Amino acid sequence: MKKLLAFVLIGILFASCSSDDANEVDCSLFDPVFPELYIRLVDDTGANLIENGTVNPENITVEGNFESPGFWYIPPNEFANPDADIRKYDHTLSLSIPNESNFEYTIHLNSTTTIVLNVEAKFVELPCGVSYFVPTKLTYNNQNIISENAATDEFIFLAEIEL
Repeated sequence: MKKLLAFVLIGILFASCSSDDANEVDCSLFDPVFPELYIRLVDDTGANLIENGTVNPENITVEGNFESPGFWYIPPNEFANPDADIRKYDHTLSLSIPNESNFEYTIHLNSTTTIVLNVEAKFVELPCGVSYFVPTKLTYNNQNIISENAATDEFIFLAEIEL
């Protein structure tokens, strides 16, 4: 009888120790990946216009139909290997992504050249109260611009804009 009681107690102990929250995320350790929008400006031959000096990144200004539009020029990564994947972001513009499903960027490359980009994004909700919008469609001059990363990485939208 004592053995039976011991097995019952051990069974109750193990049952009470089982965790129903095995799939829960520890928010103190949660480090989500945030979406990014990169634009490479090219000519009809595919040459990067910032890299060849046609466009000076210091003259670029941006406007948006949302609060606080911003961009960062991504210079060449001096520490990356010449054939590293990160090199495809050299001489690109990184645009901030607002918390909106549709937004527009007006990029002034200089005093005479302006491009307008229309962006559609989808809402993504992650654990720990994290949510954001991921760009899914970019339109320039009424043409859809496909992301170079469309098949491999939906969080990084890298597009070439031909001027």
